[in-house]
Amino acid sequence: STVTKLLLNSLQEETNPITHSDLYERTEHVVSMASGHQVSESRRNHRIYHEARSRKLMAQKETTTATEHPQILSNVKVYIDGLLTGTTDIEMKRIITRAGGQILYSASGASHILTSQLLSGSKTHRLLTKKTRIPVHVVKPEWVFDSIKAGKRRPERDYTIMNSSGMMDIAMLMQKRN
Repeated sequence: STVTKLLLNSLQEETNPITHSDLYERTEHVVSMASGHQVSESRRNHRIYHEARSRKLMAQKETTTATEHPQILSNVKVYIDGLLTGTTDIEMKRIITRAGGQILYSASGASHILTSQLLSGSKTHRLLTKKTRIPVHVVKPEWVFDSIKAGKRRPERDYTIMNSSGMMDIAMLMQKRN
């Protein structure tokens, strides 16, 4: 309180640090146009970035030999979608790549979608209406574990998430609409 009174009484004096400070002149002022969002200025083509990243990951993967880990899931491209019960996505990525599979960061181009829950309506619609030569299998994580345990790929139909009779009803409905 004594300090406050002293400062208030000395507002006109040049020794007062509040009213006669040169801090503004000694400060470097920066005007930021940042929006609060992360914006990449250098990587505009994400495909090139992901291709380079995939090449680097493949080079790292080649350090482990096929005799060390059987390549049961070779030619399998997996997209992990949503919740995985009994495991984590990090563990599944490690297991799948060790078994020769490839992890994708988008569902396009995937041969398998790995999840423990039903897909959203829009994803299911996309899968049913997409014209592709190779069908996409939506399977539970147990398919990966059981395939590795058996030493060969297990049939996907035993581990499917999508109910085939329900999917047939939706597929029929979609055909009737078109």
